[in-house]
Order: sequence, then structure tokens, then C-alpha cells
Amino acid sequence: MTGGRLCRRVDGILSCFLLRLLLRKARGKAHWGLFMFLNGMGSLVRSRAPQSGDDNGLQPRQSEDWLVREAPLAVFGVDRENRVSLWSHPAARVLGWEEDEIAGRPAPFWWEEGDFERYLDEIEQHGRVNGRLVKWRTKADEALESETWAWSAGGGLVFVVTDHVRDTEMYAEVEQSRSFIERIADAADICLFAYDAVANRLIYASNACEAMCGYSSEELVKNPHLCVSLVHPDDLPQATEPIRIGSSARSEYRIRHRKGTERWVAVHLYPRFGADGQVIYLEGLAMDITDRKIHQVELQRLAYTDALTQLPNRQQFEHDLRAAVEQAERRGEKLAVFLLDFDGFKYVNDTFGHQFGDATLKAIAERLRETLKGRALVYRMGGDEFTVIQRGIAGETDVRDTAARCLDAFREPLKVMGEAVPMGISIGAAMYPDHSRDVDTLLRYADISMYAAKEQGGHRLCLYSESGDSAIHNRLLLHNALVKAFDRGEFSLDYQPIFDVRRGVWVGAEALLRWHSPELGTVPPAIFVPFAEQWGLMQEIGAWVLHQACRTASHWQRRNLDLRVSVNVSLSQITDPRFLDGVVYALRQAQLPPDRLELEIHANLLGQYADLVGDLAQELDRIGVAIAIDDFGHGEAVLAALTAGSYAAIKLHPSLLPLAPEGERKERLMAGVVRLAHDLGMRAIAEGVERREQEMLLARTGCDEMQGFWKARPASAEDLAHWSRQLASEQGDTV
Repeated sequence: MTGGRLCRRVDGILSCFLLRLLLRKARGKAHWGLFMFLNGMGSLVRSRAPQSGDDNGLQPRQSEDWLVREAPLAVFGVDRENRVSLWSHPAARVLGWEEDEIAGRPAPFWWEEGDFERYLDEIEQHGRVNGRLVKWRTKADEALESETWAWSAGGGLVFVVTDHVRDTEMYAEVEQSRSFIERIADAADICLFAYDAVANRLIYASNACEAMCGYSSEELVKNPHLCVSLVHPDDLPQATEPIRIGSSARSEYRIRHRKGTERWVAVHLYPRFGADGQVIYLEGLAMDITDRKIHQVELQRLAYTDALTQLPNRQQFEHDLRAAVEQAERRGEKLAVFLLDFDGFKYVNDTFGHQFGDATLKAIAERLRETLKGRALVYRMGGDEFTVIQRGIAGETDVRDTAARCLDAFREPLKVMGEAVPMGISIGAAMYPDHSRDVDTLLRYADISMYAAKEQGGHRLCLYSESGDSAIHNRLLLHNALVKAFDRGEFSLDYQPIFDVRRGVWVGAEALLRWHSPELGTVPPAIFVPFAEQWGLMQEIGAWVLHQACRTASHWQRRNLDLRVSVNVSLSQITDPRFLDGVVYALRQAQLPPDRLELEIHANLLGQYADLVGDLAQELDRIGVAIAIDDFGHGEAVLAALTAGSYAAIKLHPSLLPLAPEGERKERLMAGVVRLAHDLGMRAIAEGVERREQEMLLARTGCDEMQGFWKARPASAEDLAHWSRQLASEQGDTV
């Protein structure tokens, strides 16, 4: 049973009890009198000044005598000096004093000192007390806990009190139910309470409240302002608003424990309404959720903190940058965002391994943190890329000063695992609102500026300027055009045929990405592909190329052209854990046999990521897709890396081809590379073949396949299909 249902159960039992009790007590003509009392018509019983033959002024008028004498509930009253001014027979029976013992004397029946003053003040403010459980002192000095109504009459206070409710069968049921509920609540560390919305004071609190706040239930009830004073000042609106408007609500806020600690509580409130529709009580339950809040804070910290460096991560940076821009806009201030990339980190990571690389990143983070402490906030975006947000800057001078501090800090080598590690730093920066008011644009400008700093030799700052640095401006134009190109359908594919050297027949084609931009014209892949990789666009572009190439090869298959299609893949693609699934999906969508697809990975990637590429090659081999190593023989040495995976071919860089027949040494080199490929079970494919002499050399060295302008230039898929039909017609055969 939930806390709300428990509270409603107790409320229902008490209401039922009161109804049964009143019906049992109120009979005959007294029923009307009781009804009048419960509706606040206390003027029927009033005190009056002493008269002749009336020593104490307590003798009621004849018309009222039956009510005071016969009322089934105890009726009594006090004047404003706390002297007993009204006393009925049931009052004598219930409390023990006879009328002549108490009339005109100071009231002896208050349970606690100050009760009279509290009731007088409350009734003066709110007009009445409705059905409250009150402790009275009897003549035998015992506590009488009874349901009580009170209001102002004749200048004093009139009370209507039930019999000793603790002696009734129904009260026993209520007590048993309440005790049972409280035991459950205490066991679950749930504090049950009731708040008098009219008197604005706590009137009941269960034992579990003490564990929550350090104060006993008795202390909380005696001091009407204590419970509110425990609420953290910053959280007062959350705590008091539901009480003020008397609404059913759930809220979470902080309280201060008696020992001075701060605790979080979750509070549920359930209002009870009077006959006039106004809230008279708020019943509720409260639970200590401090442990949960601490756990939530820790989870949030972990979610927004880089695990390696303990700096805030990309998610926190994006949140903070948006908040900083909003604040700067409200205050009319400026801010700067910096992107920092460390020029020597890749070499360190590749040379000394990932453990040393991680230690280097920690050292970088610590030096940045110390350099910019109290000046700007530092974040790690991933890899060796860090960002900085500097608020409240005066202008460009502050930006350059902050960048200079960072550059100076990294002129000295880092100390990492006993080694001195030199580390250059390239910084790009952009300012709000000078360069942009848009968060994403601001970040893009800083990113473009950072790469411009790297291109200028590194270890420098490039501050974005729309009309200043032409390299930055050109990069921005390229970026803006490139992010739109995909959606605008500006990409296309050409295919360069691949021929069997020995037979001279067409066996496949390499898919070549083309970009025709309305703003920039035709942009070569060598220019835009590296930037697409840097800006995180190559995964989407690469997936599109793969799907298009597979559909083209499938179309060739249906036209009886048994050709293989080769597709270049980038670093961002092969590091994507979903890449393999994407390949399978592209083949399935195009209905292309896996052996008709060959993926090309650049030799530099194999040299840098031998294990990653090797594992991927083995996975692709299982599904029947081959991998070729592109541009073999140029750049980083990859001979040892060839044994790490299952590769189908190596594509020889054009630099290995001699341009004239007298290149004897290059011919021997070519022959050696071809033999190496064959010994490892791979095909050898020559690229950039532009002359007949080169084709003849390839035939002499045993090279398997070739491509280049000598045999065919790149063309669209339809043009190649047309060319193939013409070639077959001329040769009298289908190739």
C-alpha cells in the first residue's frame, strides 16, 4: 500500500469514527443542539454579568438551560482572563470538577502552560477550532485526549469536548490502525505528519521524523515554526508553496538536520477540505532521499566528466558553452571559446604505446588546469583535443593573452613516466558576439581557426576573423559548402576501370567520389576529403558511397557484366563499431554477392592501426568481402603489418612505376614487390598506368591488374556500361 493510500485509510477511519460517535451521542432534542454547536452557533450558550440572586453569573437563561444540562458533549467556557465562565453537567462528568468547585476561578484544565493563550490567539485569528484531538487535564491530574471544537462567544471562549475517546471501541480501532501504519512507516523510514492549514502549525509527526531531522515528534509539534525553519533557505519556495495554496503535491528539497548536516527529503502532501471547500489540514509523508541524491550527483558527475583526465567532457562543454552565451547575452558581455590540439601527441602515442599516451594526456590536462586556474574553464573533447571557455573578456587582447599563457606553458617538455616529452599546441579561438552569436557557429569558427594554426606550422594561435586570414576564410567557405553538399545531392561517383594485365580484359572498377559545388565549382577529393574527416562528415558520406557503389555493381551484374567494385574507406569508418553491419546492410540492400565488393584502405592507416585493420580484414573475410591496401610503397612502411590481417590485394603507388624503359632498378623493385604479394597470397594492382611501356613492364613482372589513363579514364556508371558494350562489340565477346 502506498503512502497516499495509507493516509487516505486513516482519514476514512477517523471520519467514520466521528460520525458514528456523534450519532450515538446525539439523540432527541439534543441532536439539534449539537448540530448548532458543530456549525459554530456558540451564542446559544453564553456568559453574562452577575444579577440579583446570581452569585457567580453562571446560571443560564431558562431557554438555554436544557442545552447546557442535556447536551451529550461536555460544554464549558472561559472568559478573556482565563476564568471559568460556563460549566455543564457533562463537563463535570468528563473532567471531574463540579460547577461550584470551578465556576469563576482560573481554569485548571489546561494540559500545558500557555495552552489558553495559544487557543485565544488562534481563535481570534481564524474564528474557530474544528474537531481537533486535544489533551485536557482532569481533576485527578490525568490526561484526557478528546475531540474538541472551540469558538469565540460573549467575549470569551466556548469549548465542546467529546467523551474520553480513548475509552471507545472505535478509538481503539483507530489507534490500532494508526499504530500499524506508523510501524510500517517507521520500518520504511517514512515520516507521517499532519499540518493545520488554518493555524499554520504542525499538529502531528510520527516517530520516523526524528531520524530524518534530529527532532522528536513532540518537539516538532510543540514548536509550530520549527519544521519550516529546518528547510534550506534556497528551497523554501518548493517547501512552502504547496502548503500555502493547499494543493496535493510532491516536492523535493533540502533540510538541515539537528546535527548540522544537510539532508534531502521527498514530501507528498494530501489536503483535507472543510465544509466551505477550504483546506483545513494537510496530511503527508516524507522520505529521506539523501543517498539517492548523492548517487544521482555522482552519476551526473561521471556522465559529464572525462574518466582519464577528470576534466569536464564534451557533453559538459556543450552545456556550459550554451549557458555562457545566454549569460553573456543577458549581461551584454563578451566571451571566447578556444580549441586546443597538441601537435606531437600522435607521435608519442604511436611510438610509446597507449599507456604512455594516457599518462601524457593526464599531464597535459594538469598543466592546462594549473595554467588557466581562476581564469577560464578547461574541457577534454576527446583524443588530444581540449577546449576552453573564458567568460567576461574585454576583447581580443584578453584572448591573445590567454592563448599566450597556454603556449608559454608548453614550451617546456612534459614530465611523463620519467621521460621529457616535448609537446606543441595549436590554438583556434572565436569570440562572442564579435564573430557570431550562434553557439554552433562560434564553435565551428574556433575549430576552423585551430586547423589553420596547425597548417601554419603549429604552436600558435589563430583567432577567427571574417575578413582577415584568407586561409581561415577559405576553410569556412569550404566547411559551409560541404555540410550542405550531402543534403543538396552534390556528390556523385565516377568509376575507373581495372584491367587484367595478362588478358587485357575489364575486371572491375574503383569508385571515385566527386563533388560539384554551386559555390566552389568542382572540388578535388584530395582537398575536401581530409576536411570531411576532420569535421566528422566522412561516416555519412562514406556510407552513401558504399551503398551507391554496391547498387551500381549489382546493376552491372544484371547486365551480365561480371565486375568487382572497389570502394575506399576512411579512418572514421573503420573505427566505427557499426561499420561491419553497414557493409552487410549495403550488400543486402543492393543484392550484391560479397565477392563482388572490395574495400580499399590506405597504406598509412595500415601502418598506424595494424591491429585494428587486421581484425577488420578478418571479419570481412568471413562474410566474403576483400580488402586491398591502397598506395602501397609510399609513405609509412607497412611490410610487417601485412601479416596482421587477411588481405586480398595491394595497390602499388604510381611512384613505383618507371616512366621510361631504362628504369632497370625500378623494374627489379616492381618485380620484387609483385613476388612479395604473390608469396602472401595477394594480387598486385598497379595504379597510375599512363603509357604502353608501363603496361609491358607490368606484364613482364607478373603484375595482376592495372588502372590508369592509358587504358581508361574515370567515367559515370552509365558511360562505362555503354563503353563496355562498344568494347564487347569490337572484340566480338562480352568482357
